[in-house]
Amino acid sequence: MESKKHYKLYKSGKQWKTLAITAAVAVAGVVSLNNVTANADVTSSAVATVAVAQTSSASSVVLESSTSAVATSSTSEASAAASSAVVSSSASSSVTSATSSVVDAASASTVASSADTAATSATSSSEVSVTSASSEVSTVSDSSSVATSTTSLTSQSTESATSDSADSSATSTQDSSVTSAEVVTREVAAVATSSTKNGWVSENGTYTYYTNGKVASGENYSYLPSISGTGYNWYLVKDGVALSGVQKWYRSYYYFDPTTYLKLDHQDYVKSQWGDWYMVGSDGIVQSGVQKWYGKYYYFDPVTYLKLDHQDYVKSQWGLWYMVGSDGIVQSGVQKWYGKYYYFDPVTYLKLDHQDYVKSQWGDWYMVGSDGIVQSGLVQWYGHYYYFNPVTYLKATNTTFSYNGISLTADNTGIITGTTTSSQFLLKIYQATLDGWKEYGVLPSVTAAQAILESGWGQSALATEANNLFGIKGSYNGQYVIMSTAEYGSGGYYYVNAEFRKYPSFYESVVDHGYFLYSNSRYSNLLHQTSYATVTSLLQSDGYATSPTYASSLNNVITTYGLQSWDTAAGV
Repeated sequence: MESKKHYKLYKSGKQWKTLAITAAVAVAGVVSLNNVTANADVTSSAVATVAVAQTSSASSVVLESSTSAVATSSTSEASAAASSAVVSSSASSSVTSATSSVVDAASASTVASSADTAATSATSSSEVSVTSASSEVSTVSDSSSVATSTTSLTSQSTESATSDSADSSATSTQDSSVTSAEVVTREVAAVATSSTKNGWVSENGTYTYYTNGKVASGENYSYLPSISGTGYNWYLVKDGVALSGVQKWYRSYYYFDPTTYLKLDHQDYVKSQWGDWYMVGSDGIVQSGVQKWYGKYYYFDPVTYLKLDHQDYVKSQWGLWYMVGSDGIVQSGVQKWYGKYYYFDPVTYLKLDHQDYVKSQWGDWYMVGSDGIVQSGLVQWYGHYYYFNPVTYLKATNTTFSYNGISLTADNTGIITGTTTSSQFLLKIYQATLDGWKEYGVLPSVTAAQAILESGWGQSALATEANNLFGIKGSYNGQYVIMSTAEYGSGGYYYVNAEFRKYPSFYESVVDHGYFLYSNSRYSNLLHQTSYATVTSLLQSDGYATSPTYASSLNNVITTYGLQSWDTAAGV
């Protein structure tokens, strides 16, 4: 009887030790799993090799086995049995929670083997102590060692009925231990399939997207779970790696935020991954051409996409031309370009395309021609002449001066008049001779000399009645006058009445003279000639005048009044 009781006690103790060690390993597995990164969906293989002796709990769990018959022996024994039941209940709870843990199968096998060895050496009582401080599993086989344990249960002889009850209890405990082992085995099997990478994984300083441990090859703009962990977003991914900074995609350059990896959704001037700065639109595309930024317009090179760093006259993306400074900003007002000053409208930023008297960005006023160039010298404006200093480009007032052989005076408003009758005549035809050169290629100095000789300084009857300075016959816009004129024939000079062109002013007469020479092919050889002596000689040889001294007379007038300076003023 005594031998049978000891055998049952041994068997029960072995079962409790097995259950305790299994629970300790499961608890260690649960704690280890808490350290796994949730977002990556990756389970470290280290969990599968958790040591038998390890535990994550700071407190010690002591499991001791004894026969359930002790419960009837004494009050103190009943109390001890109750404590054992609580501990057993705690262990059972730990096993149940371990069903969500992953435990290495080999370690579980090792635990079972260790438990058998411990059970064999046990005699009257035993305990299993699992502590985080020592990480050891201790099997106490002798009742004399019980003094070091947290709780002690003393086995005593009981009646046969009590022994049978203990036998039944041991059998139940063994079944429970087997069930727990099966659960652990199933969890261990799950380890093999849970180590696969899924979703975004932070590695090598960036994020890589995995699907069942694999990454998609190539470059794609994909709708994926957000890196931040909330919702979905679009990412530019190359071989699974999320790209940031400036990236080329379908013939355009885009900018992706280096923190969120999302395409920029607002205009900004950003620094690329290689250090250069770019203007990015609200669509995330790197911009070129003229772009507005904080109240100013900038120009970005359409090839390099960089802000212009030198002055240039550039064509915008919509075809218009703009002056850009060395700071990349589109300029307005008066700007110097290749030795000349131009004016750019402060509203449109375009070069002025008509004559106007404009105010500069610093407050001074300037005369600008139809070519957008700030003018100097003698300039006609709304029926009057003004003089603009060739150094300062400012209008002259309250002064008398000589200009290109003309004696002039400027009043307090800047209006210019000639100081003599001849100066007044020259002032009236001055601009017209310049325009005749620009339109038809007739030298200004020669035209002025012809007007002086043929109209007597604008005092002839034809000049005073019809503003006709050159005696051109016919009509002008249907207008003419009939006057008597001397003709030369075989019998000498004779007089006839003829129609002569009538002009609104001297200006139209001078410009029409240029057209007359331009439209008659026999004078084509003198057009755009830059030497006044050459032109006067060709006029005579082409038959413009019959007088044998016509060319020399013109040359004398030109040199006497310094009319060659008019050629210089015309840009000849």
